[in-house]
Amino acid sequence: MRKGIYFITIGLLLLTGFFSSNKLHAQQNKQGNRASQWADSVYQRLNMNERVGQLIFARANYSNKPYDTGLDSLITKYNLGGVTFFAGDPVKQALQTNHWNKLAKVPLFISMDAEWGLGMRLRHALKYPLQMTLGAFKDDSLLYEMGKEIGKQCSRMGIQINFAPVVDVNSNPKNPIIGMRSFGEEAQQVAEKAWQYTRGMQEEGILACAKHFPGHGNTYQDSHKTLPLVKDSKRKIKDIAIVPYQYLFKQNKPVASVMVAHLSIPALEKNPNIPSSLSFSIVSRLLKKKLGFKGLIITDGLDMKGVTQDSKPGELALKAFKAGNDILLIPDNIPKSIEKLKEAISKSKGLKYRLKESCTKILRYKYLSGLTNRKPIDIRNLEHDLNRPKYQNTINKMFSRAITVVRNQEGLIPLRDTASIKTAIVIVGDTHLTTFEKTFNKYFPSRTFHIPHKASLKDRRFVLKELKHFDLAIVCLVNTNISYPRQFGIDPIDWHFAQNAAKETRTILDVFASPYSLESLSNPEDFASILVSYQDKQQTQAASAEIISGARDAVGKLPASSPRFPRGTGIPIPQIRLRYGKPGDVGANSDTLKKIDSIAMAGIQLKAYPGCQILASKNGVIFYDKTFGYHTYAQKLPEKKSDIYDLASLTKVLATSLSLMKLVEEKKLNLDDKLSNYLLFLRGTNKQDLRFKEVLSHQAGLEGWIPFYKEVTTPNGPDPKIFHKKISEDYPVRVAENMYVKKNFQHRIYQEIIDSPLGKKTYKYSDLGFYLFKVMIEQMTNQAFDTYVYKHFYQPMGLKRLVFTPRKYFPLNQINPTQDDNVFRKQQLLGDVQDQGAALLGGVSGHAGLFGDAEDVASVMQMLMQGGHYEGQSILSKQVIDTFNHRWFEADSNRRGLVFDKPMLEYKDHLSNCKSVSDSSFGHTGFTGSYMWADPANGLVYVFLSNRVYPDMNNDIIIDKDIRTNIHQLFYNAFKGGVPKVR
Repeated sequence: MRKGIYFITIGLLLLTGFFSSNKLHAQQNKQGNRASQWADSVYQRLNMNERVGQLIFARANYSNKPYDTGLDSLITKYNLGGVTFFAGDPVKQALQTNHWNKLAKVPLFISMDAEWGLGMRLRHALKYPLQMTLGAFKDDSLLYEMGKEIGKQCSRMGIQINFAPVVDVNSNPKNPIIGMRSFGEEAQQVAEKAWQYTRGMQEEGILACAKHFPGHGNTYQDSHKTLPLVKDSKRKIKDIAIVPYQYLFKQNKPVASVMVAHLSIPALEKNPNIPSSLSFSIVSRLLKKKLGFKGLIITDGLDMKGVTQDSKPGELALKAFKAGNDILLIPDNIPKSIEKLKEAISKSKGLKYRLKESCTKILRYKYLSGLTNRKPIDIRNLEHDLNRPKYQNTINKMFSRAITVVRNQEGLIPLRDTASIKTAIVIVGDTHLTTFEKTFNKYFPSRTFHIPHKASLKDRRFVLKELKHFDLAIVCLVNTNISYPRQFGIDPIDWHFAQNAAKETRTILDVFASPYSLESLSNPEDFASILVSYQDKQQTQAASAEIISGARDAVGKLPASSPRFPRGTGIPIPQIRLRYGKPGDVGANSDTLKKIDSIAMAGIQLKAYPGCQILASKNGVIFYDKTFGYHTYAQKLPEKKSDIYDLASLTKVLATSLSLMKLVEEKKLNLDDKLSNYLLFLRGTNKQDLRFKEVLSHQAGLEGWIPFYKEVTTPNGPDPKIFHKKISEDYPVRVAENMYVKKNFQHRIYQEIIDSPLGKKTYKYSDLGFYLFKVMIEQMTNQAFDTYVYKHFYQPMGLKRLVFTPRKYFPLNQINPTQDDNVFRKQQLLGDVQDQGAALLGGVSGHAGLFGDAEDVASVMQMLMQGGHYEGQSILSKQVIDTFNHRWFEADSNRRGLVFDKPMLEYKDHLSNCKSVSDSSFGHTGFTGSYMWADPANGLVYVFLSNRVYPDMNNDIIIDKDIRTNIHQLFYNAFKGGVPKVR
């Protein structure tokens, strides 16, 4: 009957608006009054057992052990206030929570020690970075987001109190129990980061708990094993250890609870044998009165040896209660503890008042936590809900932002072109394939050596001998731990090996452990570069490999000191090349991206193309990189990401425009000039007054193209007077397999261009000017066109798969056949350019001839979008790129920039571009089925490569179905709703 009265009262006082949002402190004043009324009402209906029982939080289990079945009777008899869970399984814990809550007269507070997320305790749950890792980066908004996410996960598990954050200022490097659990050794930084974590959790209705009051940061002992001594003066404690608490208390919605540590602190408690958790001076006078804390005060575990050494069963709970604590956490003997408390309270008016104060405070926070509206935890999809991709993305970001470069001699990292540098990776501590080496090898070739911790002398000598043959070694110390007493898992032999490696060759040291571990490094100056990656995780291994290889920037700064590297040390490292990532890294909707897969595969079924490559990057992160189909419809060679395609007119942007921009930047070319000022053979012709901007914008009146091949083709095939089957001095230029064109034939082509008619100066797309630009560039630079492009652009950018005449550089099985040419060359074109005019010039021209893969194409577009910077170098100036990315003849209804295609002036379906591109975007389309586009307004680069002209160049399905632009639009759709900034 009494149980029914409780819930009638609950129902009458339930505030629907609060529980619909379930946000702590919502409608604070009004809700606080309701909470107090409810707490007082329930308190009056509780007997003494039940009132005292509300102070007790029982241990649910020992880590990975069965749940305590004895709690059933204790919950029923004493109406316990809460239960604290330790390591276990999410579903089993949820079911056990439901079971115990059915027995409870007043809903239980469910609590857990989940400092770095539920994964700290639960299998199949996420682990966020340790707090010192979080202390290494500046962006505290990520900590706020982490707090919210952990809050959501706690809520999903039916947990109301998370014993986090740790706000200890770790001022002692040898601290055996705090260390990496602290945000660092600077009090204000600890305070600010702790607040962001707290704020995020509490906005999700979860009570945060600042610990370990008044500060466990300067200890040499573990309170789980003994009573640690804090020797600091009262002034030092005030100036350091107390600072985070004061900061958290003064916030508009302060931290809800504080956990008091088991410490001997003579400066605050005269009797050194009285632990801080049992000290009236520390709990009541300092925390409650002087600091003014009005939230829940929780003891650290009352079964810890730091407090149990001199007490009999049941006594600790009473001592802790008398000191001023509200919640007595996991006392060793609950029945005896309650009897001792009851006996003492019955004899003291002061303790009776204290009982009411603490009990009603606990009840009030239960109301504010939404417990009066308790529902059973739904175990359907529980593990899925705890492991949402969004949560993992936050974890990945935080790990990557933390990595800190503390030494970088001569700017070694980010590594640039290592094609000629032999690189070795040495993994110390793991003999299996690691994420570090897998990631690094995406960007640069290397050889990996694996040795265990404390490797044998024989193994160490073997690796050191091998390193002599390498130009660079990257030594990674992995498989570490967070314990100072255990040397962070790195043996002195490992450090000695790393030092010796640095003597054999130029060496980068990457330490996947606490920054305190660096005190074991005797001669850091031996290393060219040193990175602190904090924790040995897949995320840190991937991110540090990307930082070294230039695919990710580094912004971390040490939150704690070592002898040679003070707090705050951190050398910023720029990202200089595209990075591989996942859709979630950039906020792309994966379901939308699946539609792109469907369109790509449908195109193959429709025979728009036998295969294709599709790549998209966002703010320098490649989040979509896939291949579909085969080289031909025979389906013998599956398409690979490294295979290359004939890029056709993309050559105009990827080669010709780059060259022209460089000449303009060097003031060797004036875009307002006439072409004839540079190509003297144009003087006296109808082309002598053509100006660069007109030609580059397709506004010069030139013919679209000239079918040069028709004049040299007979009904029986290529004219034998012009072509020969074998290369010779008279027939030196390859056109196709067993087909070489007569010497100096190019003059005939240029003469036909010179003699071609001119039309009105209106927009008409033309290849002809780009034939001429190739000649001009060669004359001005005194270099072959392809040589100039390689030297000034592709080689500095580290691009290896953008080439003319690809048969010279790649095996044929890496080149997509472009076309079955039944008109001119009478053969399948494999590694020979499809464009007939470019073929007659030997495969190198200003309008066509370039081959490449999607990633290298995207790299050039990324460089242009970044204002000319790539690989840490200035390839072109932003000013000259902006000049080319401008519509100079928009008044004449010409959408084109200089060389660049630009968005249609009036959008009409997906013709040359998709609907969502910004006006600042630019790109180009190629005849062979290629397409590339970059949008500086949102950082999106998109590349589509195919051989749509295989086998027939008249195949227009890709155009008729708008496949390329429809896919482009879907990439924009994947970011609807806002895109987070990516670092």
